[in-house]
Amino acid sequence: MMGKVESKELQWFACRVKRKQVGGIRTITVGGEFKAYRDRAGRACKRRVNGTGDRVFLPEYILRRAGFEVFLPIKKVLRRKNRYTPEKALISQPLLVDWLFVGWPVGESRWHDLMELDVISGVMGTGGHPIEFPAARVMSLMRQWGGGHLSSECRRYLKTGSEFAVGDTARVIAGPLDGVHVRVVDVSGPTVKAALGMLGSEVVTEIRGDLLEVIKGANVKP
Repeated sequence: MMGKVESKELQWFACRVKRKQVGGIRTITVGGEFKAYRDRAGRACKRRVNGTGDRVFLPEYILRRAGFEVFLPIKKVLRRKNRYTPEKALISQPLLVDWLFVGWPVGESRWHDLMELDVISGVMGTGGHPIEFPAARVMSLMRQWGGGHLSSECRRYLKTGSEFAVGDTARVIAGPLDGVHVRVVDVSGPTVKAALGMLGSEVVTEIRGDLLEVIKGANVKP
């Protein structure tokens, strides 16, 4: 008996960011620690403690807050920390000038929501229609150019079956079988065939590797 466990697949589009300044995609600092102080007029203020907070690319941050999945290809380059020292450090820079990938679940249409944000100026397309990029291609680019900036959802999609071996015990972490323990019986790329006990018999089902996590030192008896 065979079945298949799926979660919502994403559709991806290459979108051009509106340029509002010279020098490429703007970055901002979010979060961090703050300390209180009073200005010369005696008003209560606060400032961010130096070295705290996360540096993020503004369009990516806005789109993620609006519920979109975003992939901004990143490269690491050596740059001087400041003009007063020759010391250099690795910094993140967009690989593609003004371009990023935006994704949302297949079957949904979020173009109106996307354009309302006033972040995107256009979408890569042909004949007046946007081009949908194959998820496998986008995942491949993420592995190469993720630069440590991927969301937790994108990192989950990047998992492959290579971390599983036949005989492993795993737990389903999403979908209709969430929480069920299964035994890996075959691994084929990002897809895993797993056995579980159901209604007194063994059922073999095909599950995406990103929907499973290995349970160390456990055994499953279907």
